[in-house]
Amino acid sequence: MTSGPRASACAAPWRRVFYGWWMVAGLAVTELVSWGVLVYTFSVFVVPMHTELGWSTAQLNGAYATGVAVSGLVAVPVGRRLARHGARGVMTAGSLFGVAALLMWAQAHSLVSFYAAFVLAGLAMATTLYEPAFAVTATWFTRHRARAVLVLTIAGGLSSTVFVPLTGLLVGAYGWRTTLVLLAVALGLITVPLHAGLLRRWPADVGAHPDGRSADTRPPAQPASTGPAITRRASFRWFTLGLVSHTTGKLAVTVILVAYLTDRGYQLSQATLAAGAVGGFQVLGRLACTALQPRVPAQRTATLLFVAQALALPAPLLSTGHTPAATVAIVTLVVFFGLGYGLPDLLRGTVLVDYYGPCDYPHINGIIAIFLVAARAAGPLLAGLGVTVSGSHSATLIGASALIAIGAYALHRVDRAFTGPSPTPCR
Repeated sequence: MTSGPRASACAAPWRRVFYGWWMVAGLAVTELVSWGVLVYTFSVFVVPMHTELGWSTAQLNGAYATGVAVSGLVAVPVGRRLARHGARGVMTAGSLFGVAALLMWAQAHSLVSFYAAFVLAGLAMATTLYEPAFAVTATWFTRHRARAVLVLTIAGGLSSTVFVPLTGLLVGAYGWRTTLVLLAVALGLITVPLHAGLLRRWPADVGAHPDGRSADTRPPAQPASTGPAITRRASFRWFTLGLVSHTTGKLAVTVILVAYLTDRGYQLSQATLAAGAVGGFQVLGRLACTALQPRVPAQRTATLLFVAQALALPAPLLSTGHTPAATVAIVTLVVFFGLGYGLPDLLRGTVLVDYYGPCDYPHINGIIAIFLVAARAAGPLLAGLGVTVSGSHSATLIGASALIAIGAYALHRVDRAFTGPSPTPCR
């Protein structure tokens, strides 16, 4: 049995790893699963549910919109809870809400029970997705916050790449109801133990300091943060408008993409593969934005990619069916739609804290989340109404292109309007 200095030396490497990084690793796993199960798989279930139950696209998307609206209604209370008590209890409860929502959804035979399941899903979204995870990185990191947020958003971005094709395969093999039960089991077994066992509120709880720095190292100065003053700034309003407009457009496309491709003659497996590929390009977009940040501001890179998205979305409308030319146009849509898809989340987890400070970040982020939740609800709802009224998906693609172009303009204004007081340490 080894003891003494040699044993301490052997144990030192993993002990030297800042505990915040262990939490980021655990949250990366839970964000991958939570985003995949609660958000991205919905588009896969639209087709088989419509076939079996006869509900319209507007009715189906309305349930998702209800869930997103619920997450918005509780965003500020959740933010206050995070600021006062940390993420451990909030995210553990959210995982349990998610499991209950999926099981209720699997048993839905009426619109009432279907919508009730998404009320629970909305609570799960508010308490497990990026908002509480970013609150953790804002508390535990200063110098390395951008890197920590990048890890989380890469995991969240890959969730569609993993779960959309996987869910398509499961639905084909077992049916949509059994698939929901399997996803509920996976969500519970993976996320509940990680949230309950790994998360801590403050670095001091494990005898550490933000970024793992030593006690005698002064933290970087941060802007003094006062929520009401920040929300009155022009930069904050432009930032919120850019994220809301972009989110509305991208969610409208997200929920109809699989159905749009199957309507054009592609098989469900091909359609889900294309939708899943969006997540892969989403990761590339986030990596590129972070890599360029020392030379090009993140807002500027995002603005350029938003413009590319707006131009790519209507491209498939220039062709019909699933000819080679149509496939090229759809690949173009998938590539550029994916590259810009996840940048708002990256900006919200880094730029918002960098300019306005971490002190009230959970509360400020909760305010933005209200507007973003409205956008997440409006996107699917408008997409469903557009399909129901026009009988095709063309109106959704054109409308989403216009909304994303507005988002690009608003983000351009943010790049010019960000001003504030000189950084001072948080009290």
